[in-house]
Parts: sequence; structure tokens; C-alpha cells
Amino acid sequence: MGFSFLLPALVTRNLSFILALVTKALLVALALAASAFGQTPPPLAEIVSRLGAMNEARNAALKGYSATRTYEVSYKGFPKDLTAKAVVHLDFTAPDNKQFTIVSQEGSKLLVNRVVRKALESEQEAAKPEFRLRSALSEDNYKFAFVSTGNEAGRPCYLLDVTPKRDDKYLYDGRICVDTADYAVVRIDAKPAKNPSFWINKASIDSRSQKVGDFWLPAALRSRSHVRLGGDAELNITYTDYKITSATAVSSVIPPNTAIH
Repeated sequence: MGFSFLLPALVTRNLSFILALVTKALLVALALAASAFGQTPPPLAEIVSRLGAMNEARNAALKGYSATRTYEVSYKGFPKDLTAKAVVHLDFTAPDNKQFTIVSQEGSKLLVNRVVRKALESEQEAAKPEFRLRSALSEDNYKFAFVSTGNEAGRPCYLLDVTPKRDDKYLYDGRICVDTADYAVVRIDAKPAKNPSFWINKASIDSRSQKVGDFWLPAALRSRSHVRLGGDAELNITYTDYKITSATAVSSVIPPNTAIH
């Protein structure tokens, strides 16, 4: 007979032990979730104030970085389907100098010139001080509404609806996810406040950010547009190879009386 008569008991004991471990892990996870979300969120005005203060602090602390971007563009419709891809190197020097170098490109030159190059030109323009004020996520430009708490990439966040106060190509209308610890926008699901072109009658934006050291920088962006002639266009940007070349500590430039968790 050997030990065969002991197997049911051993299996039962092992299962009980495993179930106990799983139960304990679930309880720990629930406790962590409760600690993150069990507290009453700060008032909306406080969230918006902290968001603005931390954005300014990170902008002041980040002096320079480099990165690689991959732009993939597709168009399906009249008169024919087109695709293009471009790899772009970026060197940023504070406060507003962005130098782009197209490392490689393939596919439709029309899409590279009309979409990728135009996007780079618009970003250089948007980096200028007067345009940064126009596009800032502030009460000068937006109305905010608290929706709920949420989670993005394993981090708790506040979900806010943002409504632009005017039609402006640098503003958007939709929902943002604000990290509860760093008060950084980690995701945007929105549409432009103003169509970028007469030829586009519907567009959407899905943008995600990643934390690089003390800074939150773009990770991925997907933009979809419907063209009046009946076609659909999609732009996907992937951001990689970040290197912070010059920075000061964010904590050293946080404005006084800004309480951060």
C-alpha cells in the first residue's frame, strides 16, 4: 500500500495551505486598495491647483532630455490607401528649444510631409511661451469636473472631465487621469476643441504618459480622424529611449504651500 493512503490527506492539506496564502494575498491587495481609495479625495479646486503647481515645478526642473519617436500613419479611403513610417530623434533644451531629426522614413512621402512634418512643426510652435499659456491645463483654459477615482497602469488616479472655455486647436475636450501621488496627467481620452482642418470633421486623441525619473513624459499617442471625402486616418506615436540630460530636483522648485501627498 505504501503511502498511497496518505495522498488525499496531503493534497487536502496542501490545498488548504494554498488557499490560505491566496486569501492572505487578496486581503493585502484589498487593504492596499482601501488605503489608496478609501480616503475622501481632495476638493476639486485643490486637485486642479496641485496639478497646475506640479506641472510648473516639473517644467522648471527639466532642463534637457533626448528621446526617440516612431510615427506610423495610415489612411484608408479616396483616392487610395496610404501608409508611412518615420523614426525621429528629439533633443530638448529648456525652456522651449525642440530639435527634431528624421532618422528614417518609409512609405508615402505625402503622409510624411503632410502629417509627420506638420506635427513636428506644430509641436515646436506649441513649445513657445505664448502658446504654452494657451494650452496649459489651467482654469484659464478649462472647466473641470470630478468624475471618480480610477487606476492607470497600476497607479491610483483622479478622473476629471475637462471642457475647453474656447475653440482652440491647442485645447481638447474629454477626460484626464491625474496621478494621485505626483499630480501628473497620465492619460488623456479626448477630442480636439477645434478641428485642425476643414477636411476633418471628427477626431479623437488617446494619450498616455510614463514616468522617467522624476518626470512624466509621453509614452504613446493615438489619433484617429475622419476625412470629409470619406476616408479615415490614424496616427500612432511611440516614445522611447528617454535620456534626461539636465535637470534639478523637482522638490526644490515646488511652489510654497503646495501640499503634495
